[in-house]
Amino acid sequence: MSNYDPNVPMLRQLLGLQILGKLEDAGFAEEPQTRPLAKPYMAEKIYARVDGLPPGMKVQVYTTVIGDNENVPVEVRASGKDAIRVAAVYVTKDGKTRGLGKEIRVNRTGNIEDICDRMITRMRKAWMTCKTPTLCKCGAPKFVTKNNKLACAELCWLSEEEKNKPYNPPRKRPYRRRWR
Repeated sequence: MSNYDPNVPMLRQLLGLQILGKLEDAGFAEEPQTRPLAKPYMAEKIYARVDGLPPGMKVQVYTTVIGDNENVPVEVRASGKDAIRVAAVYVTKDGKTRGLGKEIRVNRTGNIEDICDRMITRMRKAWMTCKTPTLCKCGAPKFVTKNNKLACAELCWLSEEEKNKPYNPPRKRPYRRRWR
């Protein structure tokens, strides 16, 4: 098979159908849309699997597949900055989701079969992350912070007031050019 070219609509449709087929074969189910959109058929399809994992854990795949076969044919998005992303996720007691590691990207380059094989390899890696987590004293899994340290996904060291406080990042002062 030839290389995948995002400029050819037929290849985008073929890749989209291949991805959805592989996900369904692996036991993944489509997640419902969390927010209403003006064009729901243009939203990216997100698939998840929770079978065989500890409670609250799931593997999510952000497919870049759009369309509903009624208004728009099923296909992957045209080339851009997005890629297929695979993440190991923990759903907290509040209903919020926290990633347990870094999102793993699957770039859409090469043969269509190679793209799907790389996606499955990364799904297995995320599955192992969910299956064998490092647990906190409260029983929740730990995730890797930006500083490469482990932290509790339930944020058990914070009070309820601190957990629900909105995050306000520090404001940057505007750069002013000074004439000398």
